[in-house]
Amino acid sequence: LQRLSNVMLVQKQPDGTFILTGHGKLVLQLTSPYEFVSKNREYFLTHDVWNIPTPFINRLGELSNAQLLLDAMDNINQGEKMFIAAEEYAWGIAEGRIPELMNPIMVEKVRKGLKIKMIIEEKLLNKIPPITTSNVEIRGIKEIPAIMASTENAATMCFRFNNGRLDYGGFYGTDPTFLNWIKDLFEYYWQNAK
Repeated sequence: LQRLSNVMLVQKQPDGTFILTGHGKLVLQLTSPYEFVSKNREYFLTHDVWNIPTPFINRLGELSNAQLLLDAMDNINQGEKMFIAAEEYAWGIAEGRIPELMNPIMVEKVRKGLKIKMIIEEKLLNKIPPITTSNVEIRGIKEIPAIMASTENAATMCFRFNNGRLDYGGFYGTDPTFLNWIKDLFEYYWQNAK
C-alpha cells in the first residue's frame, strides 16, 4: 500500500482505508489491453495483429471477455451457429467462398430479411454471381486482414499467423463490448472496401 501511495495510485483516507485515486482508476482502465494480451501470450506469439489499424490494437482489451477457440473447427461451428441464430444482420470478412452447405441456409435467412454484408478479396469479386436482392452486399479489399464474423448476438475474430497465413482459430464471444469492437472494425474495412 505504501508503494501504491508513493506512485499516487491509491490514497489513504482519514479512517485508515485506501481508495483509488483518479490516476489509479485511469491506470487500471488502461491495463485492460495489457492483461488481455498477457493472458493470451501464447496466441499472440504466433499471430500477427499489426495488419489491423493501430486504434483497434489499442482497444484489444475489449476482447477480454471473448473465449479463445484454438481449434479451427470449433470456431467454424460457432460461426455457423451464429449465422443460423442471426435475425437482423450477419457481417463477415472471409478469404474465399461460403461453404456450399451454408447456401440453402443463407438463401432462407435472406428471404426472411437477414441483411448480409461480406468483404472478400478484390480478385474474387468477378467470380461472384450477380446479386439480385438488396439484403446482400459484397465488397472487396486487396488483402484480408483477418477472418471475422458478426451478428447482433455473437462474433468471432481470427488473426493471421505470423507467416501471413489466415487462421480459423481465434476469439469468439457474445459480450457487448467485444461485439462493438468487431462491429467497429468491420465498419472500418467496409468503408474502405470497393
